[in-house]
Amino acid sequence: MSHFTMVAVTLLFFAAVTVSASDPALDLGDHLFALGDYDASITEYKRFLFFYADHPQAGEVQFKIGLGYRAQEWWAEAVGAMIVAIQRTTETELQAERRTELAVTLIASGAYDLALVELIKVDMYSQSARLRQRARFLRGVSYLYQFKWEQARSVFEVYFDEIPSAARTAAEIDALFSEAINLPQKSERVARLLSTFLPGLGQTYVGDWKNGLNALLLNAVLGYITLNAAIERDYDDAFLSFFFLSYRYYAGNRYRAAEAAQTFNDRENRQHVDKILQTLATQFAAGKRK
Repeated sequence: MSHFTMVAVTLLFFAAVTVSASDPALDLGDHLFALGDYDASITEYKRFLFFYADHPQAGEVQFKIGLGYRAQEWWAEAVGAMIVAIQRTTETELQAERRTELAVTLIASGAYDLALVELIKVDMYSQSARLRQRARFLRGVSYLYQFKWEQARSVFEVYFDEIPSAARTAAEIDALFSEAINLPQKSERVARLLSTFLPGLGQTYVGDWKNGLNALLLNAVLGYITLNAAIERDYDDAFLSFFFLSYRYYAGNRYRAAEAAQTFNDRENRQHVDKILQTLATQFAAGKRK
């Protein structure tokens, strides 16, 4: 079971406290959801909405449909259902809570900027300190996944200011942000230029020696074939060899050098994101034990 599946089931049980599933379709839908048969549960929820589109519980049922889609990682459908649920919700704090869950879904789908919009709304308009704190945490996570270290650091500083007991974790997180801001990064432009002058040199610049050597040898062989054809005045073969082999692999070598630099940077950044999230997870685990 995926992380988001477990979150969805937990949220369903929480939501069940506030909704009286008196209709058989809702009872069946909740039961199927609890069994993990999300597709069938969505069908029952939609059946209920078909007959009772204006029912007071329509927003809650629509939200459950969104949770069902999210549990299956059908992100677009989940987002659409949750937006409709928010539109059907009139109570301010419940709307803020559902907006927060919409942001969780957007983060899971990689739509970090859209998630930030929802979370800022929660932080601005919600009267619940718990929801505002959660929104700030998720904003920090959204910035983290975009490698926006300064913005993430700023948000987490505010977040930890409200948790005096987590001062030690806050200091550890701040130190990790300092490291992240100063992470060594490889320049895509430099990698491309190096491989322009000598094929494979850009790849070795980012530590990819295997592909660097492969690019050097391949371009050397193809260059030799082209040059040898030209020396022997076989200009047709030289022309074909250059444009369909040598130049193609030479240009590809430059492109892959820049790509290797980007891959290096992404790997370093993601490793640091994992360190920060692991530290946060340790803090939460310690808090639960207390």
